[in-house]
Amino acid sequence: MTITVSALQEPKRNLVLIAIVAVLLVISAIFATGIRIEIVPLSPLDRAVADFKATPLVGLAIADNPDAEKAIRQALADDQRQPVAPGVPSRATYAIGSVSRDYIRPMLAAADDASVIAVMGARFALATQLRKDDPQTCRDFAMNAAQRVERFSPEGRALFNDYIVKMEAAYRSGRSTKGKPMPMATPPEIVQMLGQTGFTRDDLDALNRFASLPSLRACDIDLKIDGAPPRLPPEKRAPFARFVLTH
Repeated sequence: MTITVSALQEPKRNLVLIAIVAVLLVISAIFATGIRIEIVPLSPLDRAVADFKATPLVGLAIADNPDAEKAIRQALADDQRQPVAPGVPSRATYAIGSVSRDYIRPMLAAADDASVIAVMGARFALATQLRKDDPQTCRDFAMNAAQRVERFSPEGRALFNDYIVKMEAAYRSGRSTKGKPMPMATPPEIVQMLGQTGFTRDDLDALNRFASLPSLRACDIDLKIDGAPPRLPPEKRAPFARFVLTH
């Protein structure tokens, strides 16, 4: 999740792009107590839906919102029947983005103070490790969240798992209040808060061209944002965190 200067000036809900991983279906059979049990493989569409439902956080939101699964299934079927042009995001990509926009982000906006602050702490710890392991991976995490976790170091994978656990805890916290919004910082307040934590005008300018920054610079900007809450007054930490986690 990356905040840009344009986002601070005019908040936008960018779709989260989640790659669809191709799955090889294997026809297999097993024997149990002497009886042969045929395992019927899922169709490619059913397997893709099952993969999304098994994805951390996304799966929780799909389970809570049956209409989301219907929309994903329809998008996958439409992609299969009429593929989009090369380089164009698939319909399923937008359907998954809608899960984030319509179901996950509202719950994070409604999560309690402790859970959103914990997520920021987990993000900071993970980004710190990724910077040490591979600055490019750190940059990718800041841009689009983690997508190749299997390539992380053992320490990175452990910290990523902790990050996911805390994200799901925050989601459940928001769900427990039926998505009732909690205090969130406004864009002008975010700029002010960042300044209080040592963010410079050069840092703000760098946010506006984040996609073109060298890996280390991009990673360092992300670390300044993720590491900001402990440097803020206690009453500002959770409103800051909710803004970052939902933009």
